[in-house]
Amino acid sequence: MTFYEVEYTSDDYYDCYPHQVGIYPTFEKAMEKATELSNGEYPPAEIDIWQWELKKNEYVKIKNWNKHEFDADFKEVKE
Repeated sequence: MTFYEVEYTSDDYYDCYPHQVGIYPTFEKAMEKATELSNGEYPPAEIDIWQWELKKNEYVKIKNWNKHEFDADFKEVKE
């Protein structure tokens, strides 16, 4: 089973930790929400989409897509 988590980080000094936005069943739904956040009136400093997958009875992060406030689009993070 796979799901996608969307979170954002504000550029506010007192609120600079990740905030979970939601969990989505498909990458397309997660990207739709992340794009909505990015195109809002006050876009966050950073947005992440995490892909989680069930492996050996626990969820493991598989992939990450990231967009900083000055980036044109989301990029897959290579670890």
